Amino acid sequence: MPARCPVEGSFLYDKLIAFGEENVLPMHMPGHKRDTERFPWLKPLGGAYDITEIEGFDDLSAPHGVLAALTERLAALWGSRRAFLSVNGSTGAIFAALSLAGENGVLAARNSHRSVFNAVDRLKLHAEYVMPRTVPGRSFFGSVAPEDVGRRLDETGCKAVVVTSPTYEGVVSDVRAIANEAHARGAMLILDAAHGAHFGLCGDFPEGGAECGADIVVSSLHKMLPALTQTAVMHICSERADAEKAAAAMSAFSTSSPSYVLMASVDGMLSFLETDGEKTLRRLAADIAAFRLKAKSFRYLEVFDGEAENCLEIYKIDASKIYIDCTKCGFDGYALKRRLRREYGIEMECAYPGGALAYVAAGDGEESLGRLYDALYAVDRSCGDDRTAAESVRGEGALPAAGEKVYDIFEASRMACTTVPVGGAAGRVCTESVWVYPPGVPVLLAGERVTEECADYIAAAAARGAEVASPSGVFGGTVKVAAE
Repeated sequence: MPARCPVEGSFLYDKLIAFGEENVLPMHMPGHKRDTERFPWLKPLGGAYDITEIEGFDDLSAPHGVLAALTERLAALWGSRRAFLSVNGSTGAIFAALSLAGENGVLAARNSHRSVFNAVDRLKLHAEYVMPRTVPGRSFFGSVAPEDVGRRLDETGCKAVVVTSPTYEGVVSDVRAIANEAHARGAMLILDAAHGAHFGLCGDFPEGGAECGADIVVSSLHKMLPALTQTAVMHICSERADAEKAAAAMSAFSTSSPSYVLMASVDGMLSFLETDGEKTLRRLAADIAAFRLKAKSFRYLEVFDGEAENCLEIYKIDASKIYIDCTKCGFDGYALKRRLRREYGIEMECAYPGGALAYVAAGDGEESLGRLYDALYAVDRSCGDDRTAAESVRGEGALPAAGEKVYDIFEASRMACTTVPVGGAAGRVCTESVWVYPPGVPVLLAGERVTEECADYIAAAAARGAEVASPSGVFGGTVKVAAE
């Protein structure tokens, strides 16, 4: 039996554990009836606690009891006006946010996650794009410049802005200045902070979106904090966003049968954060700083730090995202990721042409970072001075610029189309998006004209073993383009 949460106030968690011990005959869903003896594969998965909306356990679509208390605690911890729990991940919350704020045009950062562009497509929203700064020689984008947001709002007249901060790679934008640019033009700022749920909880990490003036903030709780996968939150932070309409939107884009196991994990997470969160995150920040300092001893591998390098394209970084650049080593990031798994038993978060990403979160500390350092040190010491190979890898690492926007996504995705080899798609208009996953940022975006650079990047990533996909499924060397 799971231990009770050691902190008082974890109401849903304790209530669920206690209910699992009662001899209540479940003449209701789900079909396994919490019988983990008859269905033993459900026992290690928490099947004994997998219930539906029964008496005393509230309703996520119209919370008034134990779930209302949980969402009030979410809002209090991050300083928002109202919080909505999502068990459909940040994706469900992004759909809800855009349905709430996007009807008068969306200005989306072009490095947004595919969930943003999928929502724009499914909701048939007009969208324009603002390009983040490009970091020379790197496999990821820099920050979104506030002045670029203001300029593009003046050009397009959009009344909603979507920016991702921090990004998957830990690049932070100046959210406060972006919010000011948006609000000065009567636009609402939706902050996709899926990778930044730890922001605002500790002074050693950047401020949270609510503090910085964002109107809606979406965060994945499970990515950085001790909650189960799929849990996320949508914060309503200002009066520009209608909380009642937000409730209706979240109800529409969430399952009507939410997992109580997932929600109880959020309840336990809150109790932990309310008592030990700041201390834990401060210790984590210190451990990360020590790792980064030690990593300066690497001869060929490089731990990227945009702030220390005075990288003009980056406002700030989230130090918990550790990007290991291997462009001086003669092998690419996919090879580095495979080697760390096979030789050292370390699974990295993601690989790029020029490096690999270690995703450090609340469950990490001195021990796990020490093991990562030891493995990287061994890899670094095994590298030679193959400058030709190194220059070859470095040349292939940079991200290509996006193609010209020709149609809105919802227009392009519904056009008559034909399938062509990606190598022959240059100059044609995409009718589907294609991304490398992770991180899931479209390289080819429906409605944009394919460039040779984007087509080559996709083909090269697939050849190196990256997971390339589109709405149709796994990338097979072809792409759908508008029929001529």
